[in-house]
Amino acid sequence: MADRSEDFRHKIDPAHDDYEIEEWPFYHMARLVSLYHLKMDNALKPIGMDVPRWRVLNILAKNEVATITEIAGEAVIRMPTMAKIIQRMTSEGLVTTRTAASDGRSTEVLLTGEGRKKLDLAKVKAGVIGRQAFLEIDDEDVKSLNDVSRRIYGNLSP
Repeated sequence: MADRSEDFRHKIDPAHDDYEIEEWPFYHMARLVSLYHLKMDNALKPIGMDVPRWRVLNILAKNEVATITEIAGEAVIRMPTMAKIIQRMTSEGLVTTRTAASDGRSTEVLLTGEGRKKLDLAKVKAGVIGRQAFLEIDDEDVKSLNDVSRRIYGNLSP
């Protein structure tokens, strides 16, 4: 059995001669996430939203208040990029910012009432895509996907 596992590991090792892109999980993950972003951007555009804004609003709905650094970390987006996203969202009235009381160098971000309304509209759009994505995929498979994704994320995290 170990030989079979090793053979498969060679197929998913880009540095190995037996590497097969069709067996490389990141190939499928990248395609999946890119397709999801295309569909989400198309669905969100009519309501003046996009995937980065969707992610920020969801993070703030979960945390209520978070620093730009915390949001960037959770969204896995570079800090300067996240700062620009937050700046645009502030000018659109979706979020407000304030200097963190605990650290004057940090900027906290809060969801506004308008941001909450946009999030609720976006959730309806995302729900349609989510139902399509998980059609005929049972709950245990979704839970397994989440579990494996969390473990891979943990392996790659600093």
